[in-house]
Amino acid sequence: MDHFAAQYRRLHALFDVFLAPEITALLLPLTRPALRLGAGGEAAVHLGGAPLLPPGERWPEWNGRPLDFLGAIDFAGLARLAEIPGLPSGRAAFYYASEIPRPWGDEAGQRDGWRVFTGDLHAATSPSGALSYPRTTLGAAPFLSLPSPQEPVVQRLETVYSGVLPVYEQLHAAWTRHTCPDDAPAHQLGGWPTLVQRPLGPDCLYASTGRTLNSLNPPALTPDEERAVDEWHLLLQLDSDDRLGWHWGDPGRIYFCTRRNTPLEQTWLTVQAA
Repeated sequence: MDHFAAQYRRLHALFDVFLAPEITALLLPLTRPALRLGAGGEAAVHLGGAPLLPPGERWPEWNGRPLDFLGAIDFAGLARLAEIPGLPSGRAAFYYASEIPRPWGDEAGQRDGWRVFTGDLHAATSPSGALSYPRTTLGAAPFLSLPSPQEPVVQRLETVYSGVLPVYEQLHAAWTRHTCPDDAPAHQLGGWPTLVQRPLGPDCLYASTGRTLNSLNPPALTPDEERAVDEWHLLLQLDSDDRLGWHWGDPGRIYFCTRRNTPLEQTWLTVQAA
C-alpha cells in the first residue's frame, strides 16, 4: 500500500494546483489500484510464448480458425505486490482470434472468438494456423488509475461544475504519461481502463446479453441496466505492441472484462481502435 499512498499524495498535489478543493475531493476517491505491465516492476509477467491449456482441453476455435495464445498470468504471484480489487487469485491463460477479420466483441455470436482458461495449466502444442507471439517478459508495478474523461462519472461532474472537463482531460493525460512513461504500450491489470473510444461497461453488458452493437454511439440502456453496468470491471488491458507483433489499431487496445463473482471463463472482450 506504500506505492498507492505516495501516488495519492502526488495526485492530490497535482489536482490542488489546477482544481478547486471541492472538485479534488470528489475526484480523488474515484482512483482505483491497478498494475501496469512494462519496464521495471517488482514481479515478472510473461506475454506470448509457449501456449498453456488445461489437461485434455481441445485447442479453442472460432469460425473454424484456431485462436491465438496471448499469454498466461499468475495472479496469485502478483497478489504480494498490492491488493487490486477484482483480480482473481489463480492462474489464467488468454486466447484471442487476433488475425483479421477479428472479433470486436460487439455481438453475442462472437463469444467464441476469445477464451480464458483457469486452473491447472500445462504446455500445449499450437495447431497449424494459430499465430505465435514471442515470449516477452514485463514487470508489474502498482499504480493508481484514474477514470478516463469519457467515463460517466466524469461526465456527470461536468454537468455540475461546468468547465472542469477540459482541465481534467489535461490532468488525466499528464498522469497517464507519468504512470506509463516513454510512450510505452499501456498493458494493465485491473483498475480503470485507458479508453480509446467510449466506456466499456455498457458495451459489455449490451453485447453479452445478445444485442448487436451497430452504432458509434453508446447503447441505450434501461435504468436497471445502467446500474448493472457498474458490475463490469477491467481484468486485462492489452495494447498494441511491436515487440509482440500485436497491432489492434493506431491506437488500439483489447480489453478483457469481467463481473464480480463471475467465473473468468465468462469474461467478455471488447476491442477499441482509432
